[in-house]
Amino acid sequence: DAAFNLVLRVILSIKTSDIEKTVSQLDRDQIDMLMKYIYRGFENPSEGRSAQLLAWHEKVFAAGGIGSIVRVLTDKKRV
Repeated sequence: DAAFNLVLRVILSIKTSDIEKTVSQLDRDQIDMLMKYIYRGFENPSEGRSAQLLAWHEKVFAAGGIGSIVRVLTDKKRV
C-alpha cells in the first residue's frame, strides 16, 4: 500500500499537459506497470482523482495499446 500511495501521489502531481511527454519516456514494461497502478487507482474512486487517472489511462493506452491492458488484466501479480 505504501508503494501504491507513493506512485499515486507522484502521477497525480504531474500536470495533465505533461502526461504524454512523461509516458513517452517509458519502455513497455514500465508502461504496463503504470497501467497496473492506474487500474488499482480506479478500484477506489474519489472525486477529482478519477478524472486525472482517466487522463493518464488515455495516454498510457495510446503508448501501450490494447496489449498493455490485456497484460495487466491477465497478470496474476497485483500492485
